[in-house]
Amino acid sequence: MLLHANATLRIRAALAGTGIELVASCDIADYDARAPEGLRSASWVPRARGLVVAASAGPWLWRAFRARVAKDPALARLEHPYDAFVSEQLGRADAALAAAGVRFQRFEAAFLAPIPVDFVALAQLVGLGSPGPFALAIHPEHGAWWALRGAWIVDAEVEPATGLEPPCSNCPAPCVGGWANAGGIAQATAEARGRCVIGQGSRYDDDQLAYHDRRAAEMIPPQKSGS
Repeated sequence: MLLHANATLRIRAALAGTGIELVASCDIADYDARAPEGLRSASWVPRARGLVVAASAGPWLWRAFRARVAKDPALARLEHPYDAFVSEQLGRADAALAAAGVRFQRFEAAFLAPIPVDFVALAQLVGLGSPGPFALAIHPEHGAWWALRGAWIVDAEVEPATGLEPPCSNCPAPCVGGWANAGGIAQATAEARGRCVIGQGSRYDDDQLAYHDRRAAEMIPPQKSGS
């Protein structure tokens, strides 16, 4: 392995221009202190040194996906085409790490991800965001208009975590009509995101919102009659 292969820098450079361009990291001890036993670094990468997390913000990743579908209509016929496209982009970071001799384990925030990981917790660890009133992590610049995409446990040097003041700490939570109404992921609607006082310049495109609404409907079980 190259002695000075900073994994954060390599992943950030590999993902530049993809739309997955929010990249931050933390020391592996911070990750292991919070991870459940089966997900601690020793289970995946012996002598791991850090965790790197990558996210997209605004409509740019979606627009790249839309352009790709226009060229390759077969992509749209996959069960989860957007996740497939995102996974392909994350592969650029895999290739960059492998070229630098960095051993790693990648996790994805995908609908059918084989390894379930709490990405809201990961965002908080590296300083990308913190939990808001409706279960999503809120970014200090992009508000609720962003999404975690991938994470890597690496046996290489990483940048320290970004200092983060929780963006919701002094907010009256107009997104859900006050903190008394705070709840789970079912409240993470486009309307709630649109009422966030942060990040409205990063709002998703309408067709992107429609896609996510359909996916959310698949994830959230229907309410029983009378409940």
